[in-house]
Amino acid sequence: MKKEMRKKNKQSVSHEEKSKESQKIVGNSLGASGFTLSIVGLFSLGVFGAIASFIGFIFCFIQQRNKKTKLGKAGMIINIIAFVLSVLWIFVIYPVIYKSLGY
Repeated sequence: MKKEMRKKNKQSVSHEEKSKESQKIVGNSLGASGFTLSIVGLFSLGVFGAIASFIGFIFCFIQQRNKKTKLGKAGMIINIIAFVLSVLWIFVIYPVIYKSLGY
């Protein structure tokens, strides 16, 4: 009788663990997408670069929360750098170039 109850408890626990694992994202698709957006944001400074790096950061953050990967971590770092460079380009560098050309 006790053996049967132990088997049922083990089966219910394993079923609960499987359902929790199935809820998490399997793979690193969000990390890869976030990393790609970080590269795009790095090479296209300005408003588009800021938007791409922000969305890429969100993807990498979700990836790191669900399943930590090296690609997701690298994407987060590059996204932060790309976002800072994009903001600097919009508010500092572009106005200086614009004024120096006499517009």
